[in-house]
Amino acid sequence: METNIARSTNVKNHGRLTVETAKHLQDLLKDKGYDVLYDHGDTSNGNVGTIVSWYGDGKKPERETELSQLDLAIVEPSSNKVMALIEIEETNDRPKTLMGDVFCTLVGDQINFREKSLSVGRWTTLMIVGFSKETHVKRNQHILTKVERIKAALGSKNSSIGKVIIKTFSDEAKLPALLLYELDKVFKGGL
Repeated sequence: METNIARSTNVKNHGRLTVETAKHLQDLLKDKGYDVLYDHGDTSNGNVGTIVSWYGDGKKPERETELSQLDLAIVEPSSNKVMALIEIEETNDRPKTLMGDVFCTLVGDQINFREKSLSVGRWTTLMIVGFSKETHVKRNQHILTKVERIKAALGSKNSSIGKVIIKTFSDEAKLPALLLYELDKVFKGGL
């Protein structure tokens, strides 16, 4: 019998956890008036497509200007305001990977979904969650402290993102609850 954790590390299943989490969040957030956009899955679904952090003043990202792709965006559909950008690291929580996720988003000038520009600012929270059997609270807090100091000096448009969160999860079945807990604080302005 294959365990959830073993499945999440299987290359064939890359993105499965993102899709399952996105669909779960969609069900919970539709009544609050938010769209859940996500990468991975059936692109005929209007909420599935590439979420890109990129730099420059062009009308759309190009391979040369693309810095990273994120897994989820929680968006107010009427304004295209991004409440949360979420990256799920399904197989690890290495500091190098987490910091790469954070800075490749923050050094960008724009976030796009399917070539549509999304609006980020102080109202936006960037969440990076990585799989780990350990919570690494002190390490994650150390990284966040340094990120906040550096973020202020970046000068990029995406560095206006208000809050950065780094968390770990050890049980993929509990990931939607972890994200929903953090999102609830975002919606209530508790961050």
